[in-house]
Amino acid sequence: MNKLYTTLFCLFLLRLFAVTTAEISAAEPQTNILTSHKDAVRLNYWQIAVDVYSKDSLPALPDSLWQLFNPALDDYRYTEGNWLIKTGISIPDTLNPKVVYGLFPVNLVTAYEIYWDGVKTGQTGVIGNNIESEKPGDFNYHLPLAQELLTPGKHTIVIRLSDYNNIPSWKWYYGDVLLGRYDVLMNKISRLYYQAFFVTGILLIPFLFNLFLYFARKRKMEHLLFGLICFVVILDSLTMLLPMLIEMRNTYIYLQYYSYNVITFLFTVLFPAFFIYLFSFDKKIIWVIAAITLILFFFFTDIGNLFNVMALTVLIFSSIITMVALYKRREESVVISAGIIAAWGGYYFDFAFAGLATTMVICTSFSIARQFARKERTEKEAQLKSARLENELLKKNINPHFVLNTLTSIIAWLRKDTPSAVRLIEALADEFRMVNQISSLKQIPLKQELELCRAHLKIMSYRKGADYKLETTDIDEESTIPPMILHTLVENGLTHGYENKTAGTFVIRQKNNPGSVQYIISNDGEFNPEDSKGSTGFGSRYIMGRLEESYPGKWKFISNKTPGGWESVIEIRRS
Repeated sequence: MNKLYTTLFCLFLLRLFAVTTAEISAAEPQTNILTSHKDAVRLNYWQIAVDVYSKDSLPALPDSLWQLFNPALDDYRYTEGNWLIKTGISIPDTLNPKVVYGLFPVNLVTAYEIYWDGVKTGQTGVIGNNIESEKPGDFNYHLPLAQELLTPGKHTIVIRLSDYNNIPSWKWYYGDVLLGRYDVLMNKISRLYYQAFFVTGILLIPFLFNLFLYFARKRKMEHLLFGLICFVVILDSLTMLLPMLIEMRNTYIYLQYYSYNVITFLFTVLFPAFFIYLFSFDKKIIWVIAAITLILFFFFTDIGNLFNVMALTVLIFSSIITMVALYKRREESVVISAGIIAAWGGYYFDFAFAGLATTMVICTSFSIARQFARKERTEKEAQLKSARLENELLKKNINPHFVLNTLTSIIAWLRKDTPSAVRLIEALADEFRMVNQISSLKQIPLKQELELCRAHLKIMSYRKGADYKLETTDIDEESTIPPMILHTLVENGLTHGYENKTAGTFVIRQKNNPGSVQYIISNDGEFNPEDSKGSTGFGSRYIMGRLEESYPGKWKFISNKTPGGWESVIEIRRS
């Protein structure tokens, strides 16, 4: 029995020793390892202590004053003040003596000194005890290490810092410290700057081009939005480039931080908004997208996940809009879809913000280029159509039948009333002169169009010995319309509705609506029952051709018989 108790007691002691050893091991900080096979290592496993001796040489603090510290966690105990942070480095083998190694603090603020095994090896800025005595360090601070410091074995890095020139949103411990080959890390920094230069250069052209298009093409919102998207990405690249071009203090990171937040939010809203305008969807969707983005931005993002959350948001919004556009077979939806797929690939491979944005912008620029190619073809076709319409206009007004009948009327008037014959010739000359002046124009003032209508009614009154009048209501004579469209309606009305009438009145009204303008022309002619569905002859084709030439897809033409005669309505949308 005694042996049993003795055995159990020994097992208890062994268990207690194992637990105690495990706790001690867990409490001991781990060590960063740098080998000759590694280009660089990010320093972790930091410990922190309050620096109460900031004006003296580096103190040898007992281990009891050091606490394990995880910079990835927000700990508001370690904000403004003076601090000592340290970590261990193990070099198990001999490093290449021909290779220069260095320390690269990244986004570390504000002023600090670096100690290697208790020896001060570098400093940037001036450590202080308040905002007045502290001087922020350089933004681009790198510290090459002497070869004799990098001996095999264990080493300790201590950073003594002060942080009084700060902002609430950015903590000094959000920064990083890298240790590695000086040339490799400098090349990585250079590549980031080259990428920023590339993005700035490649997006500057579409930014200026779309800005020009916005002012040159009736201020189309899609051009303004796309220009703003390019400008936002350029700003992101410029904030990265500025410290390379100008010597900056490391407090510049605060401006970068706020700029990055604003730029990321704007990009997340602007890109889906651009697609909504591009595919002509309901503009109210933009407000829904902006509201959702605001909620995600303020309640579901932090410094660690901002890019992932916002990139995922813009990709989801853009993908949904593009899929709907594909379903509705909107132009350029296929090309935009390819860009969205490429952007998803960029997100999967963890591209930076500028890389993801550039992928989407390049594909969208290609889509806009295709639109311009189609527009150029359409314009060439429109020019040919315009030439045909011009020829048809001249043939319509100088056709043999009209000229023969008018000359016959002139002969008749010469025999019985010479002054009337002279007035008929003058009216005919006026109409031919005006037709010749406007035949090559796409738009003429409404005043000139009405003069043409009156001249034609005057000719027809002399020819038929009738009394045809034109009345106008609420007419803006300075507004412009395609030539001869009202004249054609007057001519058609006379041809079909006044064969047996020697008097008639044509009324032209202009009606201004919030989004359109209407021109309503009516007459009191007598029309056959078979004409009730409106004319589909040359006159109507000419009117519709002219309207499409001047207002592609933004017009409506209705012409029907009414109880009192005939009414035609031309409606032109303003946007």
